Amino acid sequence: MSLTLSLQFPAGRYVAASWGNRDEVEWPPHPARLCLALIDVLHKSGNTEPSRKALSWFFGQAPPVIVIPDKHLADEQLLDGIYVPQNPSAAENGIKHPRKARSFPTVFLDPDQPTVFFHWRDAELPQAIRDSLGKLVSSLPRFGHSHSLVIATLSDELPPVGDEWRVIRPLESNQPCTPEFRLRVNWDGLLESAEDAFDADARSKEMDSLIDTAARTARPDKPLKPAASPRGRHDPRHRWHGYSEEWKSALATTPWDNRFLVLKQIEGTRMGLPSTWQLTEVFHKTLLKRWHDNPSLGPIPSWISGHAAGEPGEATAPTTSCHLSIFPLAFVGREHATGHLLGLGIALPAPEAIGMNTADFRIQWRQMLGALLDEGGVITLTPPDNAWKIRLAPEELPDPRQALRPSRWTKPSSKWHTVTPIILDRHPKPHFGKDPAAWHESCVKIIGEACQRIGLPIPEHIDVSPHSPLPGVPAAFAFAAPTARSGRPPRFHIHASIQFSEPVEGPLLLGAGRYRGYGLCLPIQSKSSHSDETFS
Repeated sequence: MSLTLSLQFPAGRYVAASWGNRDEVEWPPHPARLCLALIDVLHKSGNTEPSRKALSWFFGQAPPVIVIPDKHLADEQLLDGIYVPQNPSAAENGIKHPRKARSFPTVFLDPDQPTVFFHWRDAELPQAIRDSLGKLVSSLPRFGHSHSLVIATLSDELPPVGDEWRVIRPLESNQPCTPEFRLRVNWDGLLESAEDAFDADARSKEMDSLIDTAARTARPDKPLKPAASPRGRHDPRHRWHGYSEEWKSALATTPWDNRFLVLKQIEGTRMGLPSTWQLTEVFHKTLLKRWHDNPSLGPIPSWISGHAAGEPGEATAPTTSCHLSIFPLAFVGREHATGHLLGLGIALPAPEAIGMNTADFRIQWRQMLGALLDEGGVITLTPPDNAWKIRLAPEELPDPRQALRPSRWTKPSSKWHTVTPIILDRHPKPHFGKDPAAWHESCVKIIGEACQRIGLPIPEHIDVSPHSPLPGVPAAFAFAAPTARSGRPPRFHIHASIQFSEPVEGPLLLGAGRYRGYGLCLPIQSKSSHSDETFS
C-alpha cells in the first residue's frame, strides 16, 4: 500500500525561501515544510485527538519520494524590488507605515494541475488515520508564503510520470555517496518539537521581559522599542536527509554507480588539472597503505586495489573487473573557468558489475572509508618528496559550486567532451606526419573500442584534438604521460569530443587511465544555462 500527497497551486506560483538564504527558492520543497503547514492546520481546526494521532503517524514515516516538473516547466525567479509595508511607527504628525524592499523567490507552475507530489511507497495507512489525515490535508490553505495558495489532495498511488517530471529519491542512510540535495524531512517527534518551539505563553513572557528591559533603558525623548522580537528565534528541531535525482532518459550506463562520493578540498596547495595523475596515485597508495596497516580488515578487496585479492604484500595480477576510479573535480566548462581542482570524485563500481551483493559491498565501503579518514573525518595527501599537501573531507551538504555536485558529471547526455585526455591503449598508426587522415581514423577506432570495453555502444561520431573545447581545460600535452611499465615509452593521450546516438549516463571515464582520472568526460546539455552556476 502507498500514500501520495499532491499539491496544486491555483495562482500558478510557489513562493518559499530556502533554508539560510532568503533570496533563493526552496526547490524541491522540503517535506518538513509540508509537516509544519499541517501542524498549523491542526491547531486552527481544534487540535483534536484523532487529528493529532494522524499527524504523529504521518511524521513517523520514512522520507518520501518527491516528484516535481522538469526545469522547463518550473520557472524559478527572484522577484525583487517589491516594497511592502512594515510595522507602524511614530511620526511627528501621527502614525506612518514605512515601506521596505523585499525579494520573493518564486517558482511559476501550471495552475491547472498538481505539480508537486510527495509519495510514500510502503505506507500502511489505517482507515481511521486516513480519514483524519485527509481532512487536515484538504483544509491546507497555502504552502510556503501566503502568496502560495494550494489545493492539497490525498490519494493511494502516484500518477504516471514521464520525461516531463523529475523524480527526487531519498538515499538510504548507509549509501556510500554524496547527496545531490539535502532536505528537511518528517520525523517521529516533529509535532511535539514544533509545539514546544512555538509555545505562545513562553513567547508572551519573553516579549514582556523585552518590553520591561526597554522601558528601564529608554530615553524620555525617544519612543519605546523592544530590543528584539523573539519570533525568529523559535523553530523546531529539523532532521536532514540526503536525496538524489533519478535520471530516466539514459539508455546506456557505465559500470560505475552514478552516485559517487565527493571529497572536497578544505585546505592545502592549489592544484590544477595537469596534476591529476600525481594526485590520484598518491590517493590510491595512501588508501592501500592504511588498509594494510590495519590487519583486522583482512585482504584488500580487488574492487579497491585493482588487483586480484591476496594477502598483504603478496603480488597479484590486475583484475579484469571494473574497480574504484579516482578523478578530479575541477572548475571547467564555464566562462572564466581556471581548471583548478576543487576536490576528488570517488566512483564506485556498481555491485552487480563486480558480482557482489549490495550489503557486502557497503560493508567493505564503510571499512575503506574508516581506514582512509582520520579521527576528524579528513584525509591528508602528500607525495614522498613533500612537494605539495592537501586535505580532503567528504562533502555532506550539496555545494553551490557545480563541480562538487554529482549531477554535473553524471547527467545523461548524448554528447561528451573530455576534461582530462584519454590515454590510448596503443599508439595510433601510421604516424601523424605520414598520413594525418589515417592517424585520425586510428585514434577514433581506439576510442570507440574503449567505449565498448566499458559496455557502451560505439559512438556515432568522435573528434580528436590536442585541445578540449571546454573552457579551463589545458591541452593534452600539459598532462603527464604515464608509462605502461618501467622502461616502456610513454602512453599517448589526446582530447576528444564524443557523440553517441543515445543518451549515456555518467560518470564517463575512458581509456587506459580511467581508474586514475584520465579520460574523464563532461556531459554537454543541448539547452545549457549559466544562471545556476556558482563560479569558483
